[in-house]
Amino acid sequence: MSLNFLVLRNFLFIPIFFFFNYLNADCSDLDSLECIQWAEYCEWNEDTDECQDIGGDGDLEYGPYEFSFITQSDGMRDGPEYADATLYYPIGAQTPLTSIIIGAGWSGSGEEMWEWAHLFSSHGFIAATIDYNEPVNESHQERAVAMLDLIETVKQENTRAESPVFDQIDTNEFAATGYSISGGGVQLAAVLDSTLDAVIALNPTIIVEDCDGCADYDYCICLLPEHLDHNVPVLIISGENEIDELPDYEGLLGSDQYMNTPETTIKMLYEVAYGDHGSANPALESVRDKAVNWVKYHLIDSTDVCNLLIHEPDDASQFLTTLECMTLPSYDRNDDGTVDNADLVMLVSIIINEFMSESDLNYDLTVDLYDILILSDYLDGI
Repeated sequence: MSLNFLVLRNFLFIPIFFFFNYLNADCSDLDSLECIQWAEYCEWNEDTDECQDIGGDGDLEYGPYEFSFITQSDGMRDGPEYADATLYYPIGAQTPLTSIIIGAGWSGSGEEMWEWAHLFSSHGFIAATIDYNEPVNESHQERAVAMLDLIETVKQENTRAESPVFDQIDTNEFAATGYSISGGGVQLAAVLDSTLDAVIALNPTIIVEDCDGCADYDYCICLLPEHLDHNVPVLIISGENEIDELPDYEGLLGSDQYMNTPETTIKMLYEVAYGDHGSANPALESVRDKAVNWVKYHLIDSTDVCNLLIHEPDDASQFLTTLECMTLPSYDRNDDGTVDNADLVMLVSIIINEFMSESDLNYDLTVDLYDILILSDYLDGI
């Protein structure tokens, strides 16, 4: 890693240091004035005289499954590329379980991504949060490597007899989700490992040092299509106004990453109108639904959520995708979203009406039992 890269990275991070310190703090640590200042994330509870997470503790709508967790101290593999991990797993979900690796933003810990971990686990997925070896100094590329190392740890839980998910894991189905610097990290993880089944980039930033391709840019940093040349389905959730907070990341944010990801890759950009660098928040129903349906579609082949995925949210300032849904091939004759007896009745009716002139043998303008009786008179052997 060059000195220029280190200088630039420190330069980019310093202006937002205090923002992330507040963002990573619990709302309960704030007084009433500070709570108002961070109204996008926190709200003041008049009954308890406390600042609480937006919507209040426990108001995030989860899936149908209860969940529990284990940590590295419970016997999980100690991966060399990361410091620690927590593995959340659903209770009573259909096995084998598919898995999602989750990374926090700059200076953040895995604990700060608990809402996402709880959300995914409640929908039947294993969700493993990661603590990086150097959460302040690690690059996007180093975080990508760390997340792939955690995938190996999750795989080994399938064969560790003491693990609560022993022999319950699909070791071939994995997704990676990351916020901010980890959001760019999951894109680079997809470049490194094409066996990933999906990635979700939440308010992603990205820094790629390339003194050949980016020779005309400061510090040899830019974003080019070859930097994101992968075929792993990627969902990018970003904020319309992020550039106002992160002007030094011009050309390196969510919409830029979408445009530089190949058109042949399944990709989706959901840009939250007026959203800032914290807009990819699971407390927002539209954000939550897009993320959950993305992993359902790509990890467990829930094709029934495809139309929900390609539906543009009401609060989107941009919504772009290369995802195409296969429509039911005319089986849903009455367009009610299901294929049942009503469709069979309609199909029979269509067939009868289509051949009405040929089948109305007694010319009474209906096709019924009398026409069958007439036809039976002409059957061979009768």
